[in-house]
Amino acid sequence: MDIGRPDQPEIFYRKILRKDHDQIALDADMIRLLIAIDKKKSLSQIAAEVQMETETLKKNLAKLIRLGLVEPVKKDLPVLDKIFLQALNINLSKAIGPIAEFLIEEVASEMAITDSGIPVHQAAEMIATLSHEIPDAEKRIEFKKSMMDILNKKRIYTEVPKP
Repeated sequence: MDIGRPDQPEIFYRKILRKDHDQIALDADMIRLLIAIDKKKSLSQIAAEVQMETETLKKNLAKLIRLGLVEPVKKDLPVLDKIFLQALNINLSKAIGPIAEFLIEEVASEMAITDSGIPVHQAAEMIATLSHEIPDAEKRIEFKKSMMDILNKKRIYTEVPKP
């Protein structure tokens, strides 16, 4: 269980009610974690809130799952459509030429992005990675700017890491 890795989708958990009425023992860390868990908060958000070491958080979360107090929530991850991919190809082609399509496929493969679309949480990373392939600084900046404008039009507010 990785917490907050940028290449992994966010993981969400929710509290559940046990059907039995058996007594269970919880330590202070488990109680603090249980209180913070909310199906609207990602695991990385919860980790930041409880300020618990990663290994301690993992151990306590595993205990809460084993005790039947929390469970993972499956969320459908939003993806960017083929129009975004076409815009990515057009803008990158303007900067580096016909090799753009090959680079996009290569980066998508490295990031384990499937044909179903680019997950929103990976869009900025993909733009940043592709921008490193643009040798001209002005074209690199223009590529990032144009792609961020497209993301913002789709109401996806994210930040492209600076090189």
